[in-house]
Amino acid sequence: MTWQLDIDGGETPHEEIHEHAVAPGDTCNTCGRRVPHPKTASSPKTKPLAYRVPEGEYDAHLETIDAVAELLGIKETKYHRYNTVNAGMLALLQGARLEETGG
Repeated sequence: MTWQLDIDGGETPHEEIHEHAVAPGDTCNTCGRRVPHPKTASSPKTKPLAYRVPEGEYDAHLETIDAVAELLGIKETKYHRYNTVNAGMLALLQGARLEETGG
């Protein structure tokens, strides 16, 4: 059984929201959500992080992150969006530091 965060911050089985089963790691055809793999005892603890995106740019924003993740070769890994955004921020910081030091 796969779980989906609900509006109250709780988790609801994906199958209760949609009447079809989606295998972990696959994308739901109805809502477009990628169904996560079940947590195991060795899974790291995580917390959701959210920020506001202009409504008309939401899909393009996620597509851009996913395209960069694909380019980096990490699209199919756990936490690919988190790791992609982190890689971009680190690259910007490294570039700024190079400018400061003249390197």
